[in-house]
Parts: sequence; structure tokens; C-alpha cells
Amino acid sequence: MIKKPVTYDRAIFVVEIALLGLIAWIVLSSSLSGRPGSVVQASNPDADKLANQKHAQERSVPPEGVEQAQSARVVAAIGTPNACTGFDFEGGATQGFTVQNVSGTSLWHVTNGLCRAFLTGHSTPYDFYYGQDGTCNYNTGARNASNLISPSINVTGTFAPFAVSFNYLLFVESSSSFDTTFVDISTNGGSTWTQILSKANLINDNQWHNVTVDVTAQVASASAVSLRFRFDSVDNLVNSSTGWHVDDILFCGQAFNNCVQDDTTGDYVQFNSVTGHYITKQCSTGFTAEGNGVVTTSGSTTTLKENGPIRFVTATVNNTTHVGSATVKVRNGLSVVAYNISDSDTTNNTCVCP
Repeated sequence: MIKKPVTYDRAIFVVEIALLGLIAWIVLSSSLSGRPGSVVQASNPDADKLANQKHAQERSVPPEGVEQAQSARVVAAIGTPNACTGFDFEGGATQGFTVQNVSGTSLWHVTNGLCRAFLTGHSTPYDFYYGQDGTCNYNTGARNASNLISPSINVTGTFAPFAVSFNYLLFVESSSSFDTTFVDISTNGGSTWTQILSKANLINDNQWHNVTVDVTAQVASASAVSLRFRFDSVDNLVNSSTGWHVDDILFCGQAFNNCVQDDTTGDYVQFNSVTGHYITKQCSTGFTAEGNGVVTTSGSTTTLKENGPIRFVTATVNNTTHVGSATVKVRNGLSVVAYNISDSDTTNNTCVCP
């Protein structure tokens, strides 16, 4: 019997050993790749750049709107008359506003007609701008965030309802997760803040608009308030649009908290129970007078009285029965204007002539 050569079997054996060694090396390399001191494949800068560009392309700013002719000063429509504290930054004055930096470069500043601040819709040319005048965007190459904070606004002698109103131009990223914009109010000197507006409440189209928000619930019985405008780009992507302009900021309440109005003629006296300031009008003639009296309270009755050589005005309101009355005598040139007011229900008064 002739023996079969073993050369072929040995060759197969050698190949099998080599394959097993290769498999073991692959497994061992994989297990060591994440350990300290192990060799890890270097990142590809070009691939990372393409990934970031693709990420940025998936996020965008909205289309631009059409410029509209608008009033430069829009007072919060919460009644007549309003008692407002306003800021228009004319002449480049900051008017007590301060900037609080949060991250990166602080961009809030007063600008003079730049980066769409020349457009109508606000009291041109000055306003506060979150952006860079040289590029008209907020692209600093990194995340940037800062707050614009108003000075303390005195509310004493001003009554509900209260509202905040301002003109603005916004053009930032559409996503709610990036380029965040918020407006807050504080009633304790900035110790705590309550959000009253966000980007979702604003028109993001690179044009000027006005927004008004009722803040009666937030103000409550506070004696002073502060406002805060917050911007945060969140990251360094899609930051090459205009940014955020704000102007003509108004905080408004009511100048009077009492109104006595005649049931028949509509003649009225409205007065402020804190300051004693009052306005009265005779509707049939259009005669008006304004002054300051002394306010007293006895039980549920509040009384205003001015007894002078030119004006004699007295008005009384019962805050329980809501019955009111008033007597007005005012010297007007060589004559005297006089009328009486009888009001059976002060809760339905408008203090506007019928």
C-alpha cells in the first residue's frame, strides 16, 4: 500500500492557523481600542466639518416678511388714560438699562440706525440691538448669550390693568431650541423673574412689529417692576441673520382707580386715591379740568376734595354699595362752570362721554 503524501494536509493546517491568528488579533484590537493607551483611529476634520454643515443645513431662519407702515409709538391698549413709563433710547442714551453677560461675547448695545434700525416701525434711529454693527448678525464663532435689564419702574399710584408693550425686529433661527428669546418681569428687584413672552409670541421675519402683553397678574400689588430681555444663541451654528432689536419699551397701568359718572349726562370725575390727581369733564360742553386734591377714607367711603380759589371739586365713592356723587365748580375766565354728578353704580362707569 502506497502512503498518501501529507504535504497538502499540512498546507491546509498552516492556513487554518494563520486565519485563527488573524481573527484573534482582530478581536484583541477591538477590545483594546477604547482603553487608555490604546491606538484609536484619528478623527477626520473634513468629515467633521461636513457633518456640522449638514447639521446647520437642517436648521434655518424663516423667510423675510414685508415692511409695513406702522406707528412709531404704540401705547398698550388697556384703557384710557394710561399711566406709562417709556424708554426710546433717543440720542443713544441707555436710560438706565444694563447688560448682564451670560456666555461668550456680550452683544446688547445701543445702535444708531444700523442693521435695519433705520426702518420705520419704531422711533428711529436709536434702539437696543443684540448683534454686531459691522456684520449685522450675531455670529461670533461661538455661543453667545446676554440679558438686557431695565431700571426699576415705580408702580406706586398706578393701577391695574398693567401691560408691557414694545417695538421689535427679530430675525433668528426658526427652531425653538436655538437662538432663544425671552422677556421676563420681576417684582422683587431681580431676585426672581417670571417669563411673559418668548420667540413663539413674536414675529420672526426681519421686519418691525409691536407686541403688547397683559401683566396684571404678575404685577399684583408690587410697588416696582423690572423687565429683562434674554437672548441665547445656544451654539455657534446658523448665527448669521440680523438678531434682535427692541425699542419704545412701555410699562403701562391706569392713572386712576376711581370713577364717578353721572347716570344721565355722562359727566364724570376720575381720580387717583393715592396721589389725589383727578380729571373731570362736562360732556355737553366738552369742558375739562384737571387738578390735585386731598383723599380721605372713612370706613368704606373714599372722598376726594380740592377747595381752592379756582377749582372746588369733591367726589365720593362708597366702595361697598358702589354709589358715588360729585360736585364741580371751576372758574373759567369770567364765568364759572358748575355741575353735579349722581352715580347709582360706579362699577359700570367708563369715564368716557357717551
